[in-house]
Amino acid sequence: MSRGITEQDVWKAADALLLEGARPTIERVRLKIGRGSPNTVSPHLESWFARLGARIADPQAFRAPETDAPEPVRDLARQLWETAQALAHQAAETRALQAEDQARQARAERDAQAAELARVQALAQAQAAELDALRLQLAATQAAQAERDAAQARALAAAQLEREQLREHARQEQTRLHEQARGEREQARLAIDEAHARARDAERRAAADMDRERQARQRAGQRLAEQARDSAAQLERERTQARTEQLAQLERHARLEARLAQLQAERDRLEGERLRERMRERRAGLAGVSPRHSPARRK
Repeated sequence: MSRGITEQDVWKAADALLLEGARPTIERVRLKIGRGSPNTVSPHLESWFARLGARIADPQAFRAPETDAPEPVRDLARQLWETAQALAHQAAETRALQAEDQARQARAERDAQAAELARVQALAQAQAAELDALRLQLAATQAAQAERDAAQARALAAAQLEREQLREHARQEQTRLHEQARGEREQARLAIDEAHARARDAERRAAADMDRERQARQRAGQRLAEQARDSAAQLERERTQARTEQLAQLERHARLEARLAQLQAERDRLEGERLRERMRERRAGLAGVSPRHSPARRK
């Protein structure tokens, strides 16, 4: 069973990493040691960073003993030492800034918690006052509800009594209406019988009136038929006369059309002669011969 990690093991591994130019971390320290859990290495590495500033202030803290090593080896050692110092200063400054940020955050959280506590206390006081008011309101509501329940019970009893009275009155009214309806039905039956008798008399009178009206319509139809026959004959005579007059008008119109065509032909002939005469006069004028002395005129 392997032994546990001590603070000396962690510090020794961190110093070695710093001298190698690497920033010591939990994983690097564990790899350097070859064992150990992060929970074991972390607090020892935190204490190493906390003491790093004081150790850097001591120039002998990380200086290797003087040896007869060659100059390049001593130069490399000096470079590693300077790198370790720079990294240590940087880590110390980072740790200081982180610590300051953490302190500022802690103060802010403390102030926020104090404000939240004051708010919660004020809310609790307000809720307590509201609870007292609600208790008083509940007591008043319960008292009012009890009074309403009592009034409702009295109203219910009165309504029950009123319903019984109304039911009795309804029974009496129903009996009265039943008797009244029976009398009205008897009167209605008598009225219906009388109406039926009047209807039968009216039907008989209507049948007689309809028979008289039918005979009158027959006579009127005969008269209308005779008048229609006379009208048809008169209409035929008038139609024949109209056709005769129409034929006479058509003959006159045909004669007029023929005469109009004859006159139109005569007018066209005269127009043609006048046109030919004007053309002869125009040719004679163009030839320098008076139309009056032209041979055609002499002939």
